[in-house]
Amino acid sequence: MIEAVALARELLRIPSVSRDERAICDFIEERLQGDGELSLARFENNLVARIPGSGPRVLLAGHLDTVPGEDRVFEDGEVLGGLGAVDMKAGVAAMCEVATRDLARDLTLVWYSCEEIDASENGLRRLAGAMPGLLNVDLAVVLEPSGGAVELGCQGTLRAKVELRGRRAHSARPWMGRNAISRAASLVDRVDRLEPRRPILGGVEFKESLSAVRIESFVANNVIPDSARIWCNYRFAPDLSPEEAAARLLDWLQPVLEEGDTVTVEDAVAGAPATMSGFEGLVAAAGSVRAKLGWTDAGFLATHGVPAVNFGPGDPLLAHSPGEVVAKAEIAGCVEALASWLAS
Repeated sequence: MIEAVALARELLRIPSVSRDERAICDFIEERLQGDGELSLARFENNLVARIPGSGPRVLLAGHLDTVPGEDRVFEDGEVLGGLGAVDMKAGVAAMCEVATRDLARDLTLVWYSCEEIDASENGLRRLAGAMPGLLNVDLAVVLEPSGGAVELGCQGTLRAKVELRGRRAHSARPWMGRNAISRAASLVDRVDRLEPRRPILGGVEFKESLSAVRIESFVANNVIPDSARIWCNYRFAPDLSPEEAAARLLDWLQPVLEEGDTVTVEDAVAGAPATMSGFEGLVAAAGSVRAKLGWTDAGFLATHGVPAVNFGPGDPLLAHSPGEVVAKAEIAGCVEALASWLAS
């Protein structure tokens, strides 16, 4: 049987930045091939394992890739550290141990590539297209880091570009123009003052947020600019559709918009509904439950009618940071909680 903590230590030594997951996928495939209970299938740098069983069919999903960063592995007493320790090699290792446990449930496990980059390259989506029936499951758990709590659903996310108009002039005579950067400051202030909704959905509280994440404006060092572009990211609760979220964003920004300004939604995806139905045993084993603040592939699974939660080892606040560390006890605890639920 695979031991998750030892495997996580080995996985941390295998670089797997997005689009470079072949080596880690090969490694996991080789480790799992010796288990006679598993039926393995490989597509590109994505791996699927099937374990037949009874009861509801369950999918466990975890991505193999990491963001770029310093490739340094370290161990300090009861923690493991390194690029991807939290997001999400600890979860990937936990999946591997669960795959070799004696369980009662009908189980599908998916290790997939390119989650950290554009959705068009996401390995879970590519697998769903290449393997019809893969998502014909009753329940799913995405092993994103959750600090050992079960996180229900996920937020939707929307990215919009706002272009504000001004009037160009010489910077020695700024009163002859209208500075689009000054207008942008007013818009950013409006963005920062959005009162976040906090709806209770599925018994847990979601907190929305709106942030300015990028700004551009420049003509020359002696010119008052006549346009400014601000990109906003709206994280909305899963009771809103992307269309409803876009309408709410536009309504909020309207007081600082003028004729000629434009708001363009460049990307928007729905969240996943918060539901505990079917996951009660996992929540009991984990000991805590809350809302998922952020978007995960639980949202993608929801578009295919699959109820999904997030549950994995590691503090999500450390994801993508130089100090990613995960407690060994948390990895083991994740395995035991999943195994307890899946064996029931």
